[in-house]
Amino acid sequence: MTDTSLTSRLVEQIFGQPEALRNSATPLYIQLQSLIQEAISQGVLQCNDALPAEREIASTMKVSRVTVKRAIDDLINDGILTQRQGAGTFVNERVVHELNRLNSFSEVILAVDKHPDSRWIERGVGLATSDEIQKLRLQPGDEVVRMFRVRMADDKPVALEHATVPRKFLDNPFGITGSLYEALDEAGIRPVKAIQRLRAVAVDATYADYLEIPAGSPVIFLERHGLLEDDTPVEHTRSHFLGDTFDFVTVIREP
Repeated sequence: MTDTSLTSRLVEQIFGQPEALRNSATPLYIQLQSLIQEAISQGVLQCNDALPAEREIASTMKVSRVTVKRAIDDLINDGILTQRQGAGTFVNERVVHELNRLNSFSEVILAVDKHPDSRWIERGVGLATSDEIQKLRLQPGDEVVRMFRVRMADDKPVALEHATVPRKFLDNPFGITGSLYEALDEAGIRPVKAIQRLRAVAVDATYADYLEIPAGSPVIFLERHGLLEDDTPVEHTRSHFLGDTFDFVTVIREP
């Protein structure tokens, strides 16, 4: 079988028959995007797999290269695909977040050879609210450090992070330039265990703007209570992760 035949078969595996595109009122480039994402979710295309060339997709599916390029460019901008100079377009590697390991965002991003960074939205010190008093086991009148930032991977927003720490553990939020856990580690109070809750939510318009996604898009919400060995709460963090970028994995053992 020739390389051309193999490529045509792969195009058909991903996109189906060209006639199917004509049976929908949805714009062609959006249909192509959806079919690529479906092929990734079903394992037809896996991490680091090469996408067929734009001209092959256009020829087999009987659409213009402009349409194919628009579909692919949007998925590149969304971080689902990546373009490698002189090599083609590939399925982007997803970030694996191991829930059974107490890793910081920076550690998770560095593990997949990406550069972690932050865009600060708000940070400061204030009196603990009743909710913060309960979650961090504080007393009325105690102060907390609050930090809200967009977390980046290779300059692309991939998560939002709200972190609250008792001020007795972390006095100056403006001294944090990278990992919160690195700052806590330097202070000798890095959490050694955590209670984590995970669920899917739809982002509101403000959060969607920060993440550069449409309002109402599904994201993964992770709430973490970081604890010291004696169960003293050190942090309460609420994070919203892009679902098409992160895989959350845990190891389960039989008792």
